[in-house]
Amino acid sequence: MARRDFEKVLGELGEIRQAVNGSATGLAGLHKDQEDLRRKVLETVQQGTAGLREENRELRRRQEKMLTDLADTRNGVEALRRELAHAFAHIVGAPMPSNGADRGSAFELVQHKPQSLEAAGVNAGNGWGDTAVNEVTGPANGDDREEPHDRPPVQGETPEAVTEPTPDTPASPPLEPATEEVPADPAVGTPEDVEQARREERKRHTNNVLQAAAIASARVICHRDTWSFLIEQTSQHPHFRLPERINDLGDGMIETFLSGRSVLAVLVTMRKVRDISVKSEEDMATWALAGAVYRRTQLAVTDTTHIRPDDAQITTIVLDDRPQATGEAS
Repeated sequence: MARRDFEKVLGELGEIRQAVNGSATGLAGLHKDQEDLRRKVLETVQQGTAGLREENRELRRRQEKMLTDLADTRNGVEALRRELAHAFAHIVGAPMPSNGADRGSAFELVQHKPQSLEAAGVNAGNGWGDTAVNEVTGPANGDDREEPHDRPPVQGETPEAVTEPTPDTPASPPLEPATEEVPADPAVGTPEDVEQARREERKRHTNNVLQAAAIASARVICHRDTWSFLIEQTSQHPHFRLPERINDLGDGMIETFLSGRSVLAVLVTMRKVRDISVKSEEDMATWALAGAVYRRTQLAVTDTTHIRPDDAQITTIVLDDRPQATGEAS
């Protein structure tokens, strides 16, 4: 009985051994199935990766095309913005430039070349982008001349620096813009003093530009015609941006807010327009307007500070001069 069971067990073990060693159902077959499965998985992964790479390349091509189209759209929007600025200035009544060849286009101010200064023997090389004076006084022994002031000229004296024309002196001829803010001093008459005054004016302008660069916003209060003049002159400056809204204050007055970037454009552009327009009697009004806007902008940015107090007010540019009250004037 025991021997018969033992032989039965041996037979079953033999069958198991044959099954394990079989090529179809044994370990060899299992290895083959695993190899086939591995090959199929690898092929599937490779095909999927190749498809993803192709899609990635296509996405890159589309992205590059989209960036190119976006740049073209941005250029078109910028050109449209400038056209709208011109149209806005025309609608509110601003005079458009009639002859670009005569005026040299106020928006191409960077191409303006300095004019020579021929007053009191001052060499033209001492100036930095200043325009020449139309009529100035020379030495006392000179020929016919026209004095801009009531007092007689002093021999060897250079023309005095003056500020913008006032109602009391409407007939005064335009003087040199670079020294218009330097106080008149009869004792100043040497080329070195004139050059020093120019350097100081240039330094003040540079400081004002640096101060304006740190301004977040500035309020502008002026007449709508003055605002139209400002738009006309600065609309094509690369840093000027039109404000979002303009408030009507009544009596032709408007109020708006400019960014510090736009204030920079106003400072730089108005200074150049002022220096160009002083050449001609016909541009005296342009010279006066540009000078007034430039000086008021200077005054507004000069009082700024990098420390912002709690009660600090917004930077304000006001062009609304009015006569004093009767009580204050007396």
